[in-house]
Amino acid sequence: MTVEVGGAGTLGVAPEVTFGTYVTPAKWIPIRSESLNLVEEKIWRTNIRGLAGRSGAVQGYTHVEGEITFEVTPDALIYFLYAMRVTPSRTGAGPYVYTFVPAHVAKTTTAAGVTNRKSLSILVNRGSNPRGYVGCSVGSLNLTVDNGLMMGTASIVGSDVATQSAGTPAWSTGEPIGPGDITLEVPTATPRADADTFNFTINDNLTFANRLNGQRKAAYNNWGERETAWSYEFDYDTQTDYDAFIAQTIRSMTLKGILSGTEDVTVVTTATASESHVTNLSSLGDVNRAVVEAHAFHNTSDEYSIVVKTAETMT
Repeated sequence: MTVEVGGAGTLGVAPEVTFGTYVTPAKWIPIRSESLNLVEEKIWRTNIRGLAGRSGAVQGYTHVEGEITFEVTPDALIYFLYAMRVTPSRTGAGPYVYTFVPAHVAKTTTAAGVTNRKSLSILVNRGSNPRGYVGCSVGSLNLTVDNGLMMGTASIVGSDVATQSAGTPAWSTGEPIGPGDITLEVPTATPRADADTFNFTINDNLTFANRLNGQRKAAYNNWGERETAWSYEFDYDTQTDYDAFIAQTIRSMTLKGILSGTEDVTVVTTATASESHVTNLSSLGDVNRAVVEAHAFHNTSDEYSIVVKTAETMT
């Protein structure tokens, strides 16, 4: 066995049939990076017994946590969306239109069918040492742009890990959403020709739940309070965004990534309020810029909706 570079690694995902029971990858995802690890809450014995140091260790509860960063392609994105706190649906006969709206449950679950959430098995092969992480759900999803490419970061919480077979990767030919494919609308139906960066985050504050069930691994994962946030940076010219911030004007926001007539991603929040508007003079040659940070909330409709069109089949 030889030491390998990171580029020799692979990552694959699959929806689980039973929470925490490993399933071989159904989708191989070309990632930018990952940080999945088994975390142990080690119990150190600190008894008073005539010594100033620790007197031993007890194996503690364990869980899986980490992040996966990937170029956003519609076929890969739906696997992470199904693992979030959402209510999914699907229409069409291929390409399909998948729609994800917020759910209001606490405990993570998995079930077959296109209208059910999924926990994931995630296989990571590092240095020819494949590990299968099970009972994985997405606690937060961040979409942003890096040099014109739409990037996604999924924060994962899982139950356990074990050594698995490396499998044989089969890579999708799907293109990432890149320069020329992305538009930001604030409000919806008003494209922003002055914006060049955005940051959209859904944070469902996922935590692991250990129970007195005779096991050290997490029994399940538990979602908490949801936070849905936007930020975007743009050329500072008019007072429109500043006035909206001062008046707490409720506005809709839409992010679109259109690859073709058969592949696209659309994110919509219908009620968003700005919580900051920052603009400063920086240097002689810099264009005046502004940054708006905002939060979305449930008003008269769902807090957000994500619509993905793709030929990828979820079962």
